[in-house]
Amino acid sequence: MASRKSLFLLLAIVALLLTGCRATRNLGMDSQLRKMQNEQIQKLIRQPKELDYLTAKTAIAIDYEEQTFNVKGRLRMHRNEVVQLSITALGVVEVAFIEFTPEAAYLLDRVSKRYAKIDYSSGILSTIGLNFETVQALFWNRIFMPGKEESKVYPDNFVVTLAGSQLKIEPTRQFVLKSQFLTDTECTQLQQTQLAIEDYSVTWRYDIFKPVDTLVFPTMFDISVSADEGAVGTHVALSSLSTTDKDWSVGTNLSRYTKVELKDFLSILKLLK
Repeated sequence: MASRKSLFLLLAIVALLLTGCRATRNLGMDSQLRKMQNEQIQKLIRQPKELDYLTAKTAIAIDYEEQTFNVKGRLRMHRNEVVQLSITALGVVEVAFIEFTPEAAYLLDRVSKRYAKIDYSSGILSTIGLNFETVQALFWNRIFMPGKEESKVYPDNFVVTLAGSQLKIEPTRQFVLKSQFLTDTECTQLQQTQLAIEDYSVTWRYDIFKPVDTLVFPTMFDISVSADEGAVGTHVALSSLSTTDKDWSVGTNLSRYTKVELKDFLSILKLLK
C-alpha cells in the first residue's frame, strides 16, 4: 500500500511539472497549480531582472501594395524611456527614423525633412488604450494589458487555455483594443501577440530565440497589419544584439522639419525601391 501511494504521489508531481501553466480556472485548478501558472505569467509580463538597454542591427522586408522593400536599419531601446528604429537605404543613408517616447511617437522623413507626430493621449489612441507601454511590450517580447502601466499588470488579470500546440493567454476582461497572446506549451516564451479593434488587426510573431545577457530574446519579428484598406507585412531580422551600447541620444531637433499628416508620410516608401 505504501509503495502504491508513493508511486501515485510521484506520478502526480510529474504530471504537475509537465502541465506547466496550461490549465485554466475553468478546469478548477488547485492553488499550487495556480501559483505555478502565476509565476510563469509573471515572467512573461516582466523578468525579475530586466535589461535596461538593447540595441541591434536590423534587416527589414516590407510588403506593401504588392511590392517588397528590403532595407537595413538599427533598433535601439532604453527600457521605460524610448524605442527607436532607423531605416537606411543602400545600407548607408538613413532615410527614415521612428521614435517612441512615453508621450508620443515621431516618424521622420530624413530626405524630405518631414515628420509626423502621434500623441497617445489624444484621439482614438487614448480611447483604445494604445500607448508607449503597449509599444514597449511589443518590442521587448512581453504580454500586457492595453492602456495599463506594466507595474499595474498582474498574473490574475489573465486566463490561460490550451490552443492546439500552444497556450493562449487572454485578459480576463477585454477592452476596446482586444489582445491575445500565444506561448509555447511550457508557458516560457511569448511567441505571438495579436491586437484587434473592429476591422483592424495586428499580428506580431516572435521566432529564433537566443540568449542575450540575462534574457532569452527573439531575433525575428514578423508583423502583419490588416484592414479593409489592405494589408502591410514587415519581417524584421535582428543581429549583433548588445546590452551595453548606450552611446546614443533620445529626441531629434525638429526645427528644420515640416510637420505632415501620417498618411502623407507613407510616401517615403517610394524612396526604398
